[in-house]
Amino acid sequence: MVIKKSQRDFDKIGRQSTLEMVNTTLTIQDILPYGSTKSNHKKVDMDAVLPFIILPLLLVLSTTSKLVTIIVMIFIGMGALYVQSRPRQKNRSPFFYSWTLSSGIYMFLIFELGILRLLEITQLENFVFLLLLTSTCYFFYKMKAVADFELATGTSKGKEYSPVLTSDSYYCQICQIEVNERFFHSIWWDCCVLRPNYIYFVAGQVFAFATLLYGTNLGLTTVCQPFILYGTILMPEDCNDVYYEFDLALCFVSCIYGLGYLLITALVLLRQVLIYIPKYSEPQWRKIINVLTV
Repeated sequence: MVIKKSQRDFDKIGRQSTLEMVNTTLTIQDILPYGSTKSNHKKVDMDAVLPFIILPLLLVLSTTSKLVTIIVMIFIGMGALYVQSRPRQKNRSPFFYSWTLSSGIYMFLIFELGILRLLEITQLENFVFLLLLTSTCYFFYKMKAVADFELATGTSKGKEYSPVLTSDSYYCQICQIEVNERFFHSIWWDCCVLRPNYIYFVAGQVFAFATLLYGTNLGLTTVCQPFILYGTILMPEDCNDVYYEFDLALCFVSCIYGLGYLLITALVLLRQVLIYIPKYSEPQWRKIINVLTV
């Protein structure tokens, strides 16, 4: 009898241990969603960090030869065109905004630490460059600040979702909110461009165009053999020797990358002139016409 009682106690203890193991397993499964959420946060962080790693690697790779420079720049351009052609709801990553920031930061550092070190750019030229760059940063900062304010508490904030949109509203698939007076969403600046911040967007693009044009011209005429175009205006002529030194090659490919950005900025400004500036100025023209016809 004592043996049977001991056997029953042993079986009871075994069943309790099994139940504890099951409970422990369930507890681990309950924790798993939290772990997957953490991995998603890490993925988002990596999307924001990757451009700061990929871009310098591509620029360094471009310094090997002229052929590699052409291939890398074509690869970057095709990647940008692919992103622009994708459905908007798939462009919800901070990768594109981080790419814009990393491009500006690296081109600025190469200009200030590499091109200026060659001592062929005057202090006045550098001051003009910094003034243009500061104006560019200011207008793009105002563009994002006004967009954040308007979508949070301003008149441009709409409903999170509405099956029926009004005539002046648009459902942004990236922001996932109904936006009033929306022109378009810029994935490269990670914000909606609305009527209240549109003037800052245009001003930022204009100053960005001037900054890139002036900076790339200074850089190319420094690392290459220049010629006088008119008066004191120089243009690059012979750049065959830049690949013999890594520093010169890095400055050169950075300027070529800046020329690519300059072309994109010119296309953006052309689009604004043809499509969005008439749309932006239409209410003002209507008011003027109404006043004149009264």
